[in-house]
Amino acid sequence: QIADACNYLEGLVARNSDPGVLVLRGGAGDMRGDDRRGVNADRGALYRQSTADEDSPRLVNSSPVPPVRPAAPAPTPGGDPYDSSDTELGALESPVLHGSPEVQLPPPAGLPRQAPQVRPVTLDPYLRPGDRGYDDTEGSMDDFSKESLPPLMDHEIEFFVKDAKSYQCGVSVRSEPHIVGNFRFRILIFPCGTASTNGSHISAFVEADPLEGLDPRWCFHAVKYQLAMVNWLDYRKSVVKSDVWTFSNAGIDRGWHDIVRTPDLTQETGWLGQGDALYFRASCSVRAADGLSLGSDYMCKKETGFTGLKNHGATCYMNGLLQSLFHVGEFRRIVYSIEGEEDEPPSAEDDGKQPQLIQALQNVFYKLQTSDQAVNCKELMTSFGWDTMDAFTQQDAQELSRILCDRIEERMKNTPSDGSIKRLFEGEMENYIECIDVDYKSKRTETFYDVQLNIKGERGQELQNIAEALTEFTREETLEGDNAYEAEGHGKQRAKKGIRFLRFPPVLNLQLKRFHFDLEKMDMVKLNTKFEFPRKLDLSKFAPDGGRYDLFAVVVHNGDINSGHYYAHIRPEPDRGWFKFDDEQVTPCSEYAAIEDNYGGSDPPVWNYFIERSHDRAVTMPQPRSRIHNAYMLVYIREDHARQILTAPDPQAINSRMVERCDREVRLAMQRRNERVEQQTKIKIKLVLEKNICRMKGFWDHTEIPCEQTLKMTRDQPVKDLLEELEDALQIKQKHLALFLLSYRTSHRQVRFTLIQPASLLAPFKKHIPQYSAPHFDVSDPCLVILVIAAKGYDVETWQWQPKEDQGQPDELCRWEDEKVALLVVKYFCAQTQRIVSLGCHYLAHTEVLMTMVTDGWVAERLKPYIDSKEVAPMPQDDSSYKWECWEEWSEREVAPSLQPRNPKRSVKSEQLMSGDVIVWQVMPQTAKDVPMENEIAPSYPVNTVQDMALHQVNSLDVTVLVHDARQPLCVDGMVSNGHWGPIRPQTAKDPKTPDAKEERPEDAALALCPSKFNPAQEKELKMDLRWEVHHVTGTICHEFGIKPKPGEGKLWLFNQPPASNGEDPLNAQANGFATLKDIRAVASLSAASKRQLTLHAVELPFEPGGKVFEQGIAPICIRFFDDQVREVGCVVVFVSQDGNVTDVLSEAGKHLQPEWGISGPLRAMEVSEGRLTKTYRPDHPVRGLACFTRANIFYHSVRVEAANDPTPSERLIEIFHCDRSSQQAFGQPLLLPVAAGEKSGSIKQRCKAKLQVPDSEFKAWRLVRCSRTGSMRVHLKDDEPWDGDATNDPRLCLEHVHPNPLSTRQSRHNKPLTIKA
Repeated sequence: QIADACNYLEGLVARNSDPGVLVLRGGAGDMRGDDRRGVNADRGALYRQSTADEDSPRLVNSSPVPPVRPAAPAPTPGGDPYDSSDTELGALESPVLHGSPEVQLPPPAGLPRQAPQVRPVTLDPYLRPGDRGYDDTEGSMDDFSKESLPPLMDHEIEFFVKDAKSYQCGVSVRSEPHIVGNFRFRILIFPCGTASTNGSHISAFVEADPLEGLDPRWCFHAVKYQLAMVNWLDYRKSVVKSDVWTFSNAGIDRGWHDIVRTPDLTQETGWLGQGDALYFRASCSVRAADGLSLGSDYMCKKETGFTGLKNHGATCYMNGLLQSLFHVGEFRRIVYSIEGEEDEPPSAEDDGKQPQLIQALQNVFYKLQTSDQAVNCKELMTSFGWDTMDAFTQQDAQELSRILCDRIEERMKNTPSDGSIKRLFEGEMENYIECIDVDYKSKRTETFYDVQLNIKGERGQELQNIAEALTEFTREETLEGDNAYEAEGHGKQRAKKGIRFLRFPPVLNLQLKRFHFDLEKMDMVKLNTKFEFPRKLDLSKFAPDGGRYDLFAVVVHNGDINSGHYYAHIRPEPDRGWFKFDDEQVTPCSEYAAIEDNYGGSDPPVWNYFIERSHDRAVTMPQPRSRIHNAYMLVYIREDHARQILTAPDPQAINSRMVERCDREVRLAMQRRNERVEQQTKIKIKLVLEKNICRMKGFWDHTEIPCEQTLKMTRDQPVKDLLEELEDALQIKQKHLALFLLSYRTSHRQVRFTLIQPASLLAPFKKHIPQYSAPHFDVSDPCLVILVIAAKGYDVETWQWQPKEDQGQPDELCRWEDEKVALLVVKYFCAQTQRIVSLGCHYLAHTEVLMTMVTDGWVAERLKPYIDSKEVAPMPQDDSSYKWECWEEWSEREVAPSLQPRNPKRSVKSEQLMSGDVIVWQVMPQTAKDVPMENEIAPSYPVNTVQDMALHQVNSLDVTVLVHDARQPLCVDGMVSNGHWGPIRPQTAKDPKTPDAKEERPEDAALALCPSKFNPAQEKELKMDLRWEVHHVTGTICHEFGIKPKPGEGKLWLFNQPPASNGEDPLNAQANGFATLKDIRAVASLSAASKRQLTLHAVELPFEPGGKVFEQGIAPICIRFFDDQVREVGCVVVFVSQDGNVTDVLSEAGKHLQPEWGISGPLRAMEVSEGRLTKTYRPDHPVRGLACFTRANIFYHSVRVEAANDPTPSERLIEIFHCDRSSQQAFGQPLLLPVAAGEKSGSIKQRCKAKLQVPDSEFKAWRLVRCSRTGSMRVHLKDDEPWDGDATNDPRLCLEHVHPNPLSTRQSRHNKPLTIKA
């Protein structure tokens, strides 16, 4: 009854117009096919009509209306205004409603005729107001039948399967195909299901139907598809499924086996239409054109005849450009024809030498033409002067093309090939201005290597194709009115201004300006809009003899403004198809993939519109997805020159010397590869003879051991094979030879020679390879260092047997026992010449005393050559005037060793010496003379013993000292307040030919532009000793720099960095009388393993750093004066009482004002930190409360003083700081500006521009940004926007722009300029 009543009353609301009448609307609807819906499923809502037409003939009198349940009372104040109680339910349950032709419900007694505002209430639990499918408009409910579906979209297909019940299980039927891009697909239906479902369900699939001519290995990656089986009666019940799949021959279809149960296929359920037909819809979104499904055995050269280029980080843009240039045969011929400056084979000294650009480019092109493997471009990048960071920095391909061609042209000047590049790539255009009313013209001819075409026109319209872009490029502009042209001799005249092409080059490069500067975002964006380019281009309408051009190459960028990937589609030969060059991979591709697929634009979405009402679809339809892969560079070749330009040259016929060089380098590269392979099976043996040990100077360093010869032995060969080879080479029997291997002693952390035991001679070499990363063993270049020792009596140089008179047969070293005999490396130190020389190797029994080698004359014999060459002083004549001392080099360090004394009169065993230990002999006077340690400035430390020599090497230090003026301006993060806002470039660059030359830093150039007067920093390199105390260091600096302070006044402050650039405390702030340079170096965080270099920055002040000055009750404060342009014009250190206030500080500061600074009137004091205003101090603020009061580095933590320009009563003084666009970090010095409430942002920007005197060319890229106090909320303000147009109580403003002098640590790699330094 309820359902019938609702059906009957449907539409009654629209006809009833009596004010205050309570009416019913809605219907039960079709309750078939959805057993989840209860009796209340399609009850309507109750409405109170607020307006009505009193003359309507459809109104019914209230008298014949039977009594009904009264409406709910009006809502009470404070209650829920939307609470309609159960009035609607009661009305629907009233039996009088059944069968009533028309119903009018009068308002209850006591209520006014005017209906209260009551919200419609929905009784359908599945349809609620605001839900999709709910209809609250006049008229009947939406028609959800199949006929109400929207028309097919471009990427959509429909399919009717008639007489569906006549099919058997496993029988299929296909729709007509449909093409999206170049992906052709169709719908595959099994009306009675597949065999896997046993006929219980309908099965439906999307099937790819590849176009003719596609490679059999075709595939379409990540196709998003949707398949819907539509319900004829209510399309909202349709079964809609979607997925993503890569279609290929191996996976040609994709879908679902269980769409709908076959027993449910009836017209009553809606699954069958007229003639028992099924209705399907399918859509596909194809993000990219066809690709290839390749196996691991794919070989580019074999399949295509072409070779790829390796990607070395982010060099895809370079690879795409090089491939497009390489396949221009004429350009390749030009590169081949350039003669190199040198064609000699590379030597070992050339390993670190930067190769020539031309030779490197020739090598790459020659390998691309001849190699079967992907070509390495590292040599070419090195010739560009690029480092690893450059390799991982993606740059603009067109910019690299211009720079590369410029470098090649420079190289070809005054050669037969001069002008070849221009003839190939250079065109001409004319800029003209022609007066309309007088006969006056102005013309200027320019050349171009590429034409940059707009994707978006100057008026903001989107350009559709190359013809429109060229028309826009050559569009004529009329100059008139205020913009009239000043014609010489004619005054202001109306004129036409434009560009016309005079000549197009044989190879035409077109750059599509997809990277565009958005003035709204004030940042670069990428335009992905659709832009078409033809296969054949007719330019005859744009230039005389414009000609027809064929598309040759399409360089594609896939990504956005911040990141992406470049690859190229190229048609190398007119008679062959297109190929895709994607770094190392080269594959054939279809013409569609090369051209139409790279137009850009967007892909239509695949979405389920079956749940939407017809009038909601336009709102809920998802946005199309932009195609982020699109053409960026186009290369066209003139049709009548194509054959000549594209013909591949013969490198042998063009430049045979280049071919020889390239082949030679290929052989060398092959040799290096073979060596790396061989390295896995063989090992290098470095042979060291005793004469090599004798050539070593100074303390022991295992890395400096010279070797006589290098052999290669297989790792499985026994060591005895080496001994046999030595026997043949030295003509000494094996039993008289002993082998010692350089090894690492873990117990003492020493690298020493150890005996290869006779029993180990049969073991292979691989047994002697260290199993861990020992300091003497390089895993990348494994080798064994073996010392060969012959028995006593064999000459060190000639290996001839020359025994002494009392010596018999040579010792049989094959019987060597380490427990009985020790081999020592012996050295000698001469105190007079300050030299350590090596005497060689000496073995002796453990029971022998060390002095034996001196008393038997061995030491004197080995010293004689050094005495003769005057490397060491002769021994004293009087043996009683000196004594022998012996030291052992105990531990090996990178700086210097530590030594331990050994008693010469004790035995080897007693002194705990073993084979491989290093000892040093020296003679000492019996009575050592005292050498004074102290001079006027710093002490000197005499070197009388080898121990003194070691201490001298440990403590000797090269110190770079820079003395700064105390008036030097602040320079934080490279930013100096000098009034210059553009990028600052140093005037001098470091000459690579003079590595010792000093290169001017950008911050030095910025300081030079500062109006403040100060002396630039002076720099010297001084020799110092870590044992010096601080006053020795400062005294030496004063002496070397000519600083002569008054007694008790001048003091030097030492810093690790420039004091005005970093907030670090002085290094000697905590120093006392016993502090040393070693302590300072520790504070400077410089490790002992550094390159013996320390940098100190010094500043002269009339008081010592630290707390002594505070003990006198005064506080030193550094005042920095700023003018109205926020430039630092002066700096002074003042002294005020610690009990004073800011008034005292300003009073002292006022005494130092200079007239040329332009600072007058009252002053104000501020403190700035990290580019933000920390505080503006009141005059009565105590000195002790200043932020800089507790800081030791007063140069960095200073007080900013400027003229106090107070705002008017209607204005407020606000801080405007500078913010770096890329890092979003504040920098520089903020400014204080009085602004009025509601003042427009454009006005504030212009006042900032005038105050800071920023040039127009620089200021056009600045933006005014409103931010919260913490900086978390940021709003870019437009010129017509008020600066305080938000609810924030304390808004802040900043000027967002590029840091004028970015340091390398903050510089973005994406903003790094592209250069070729060759």
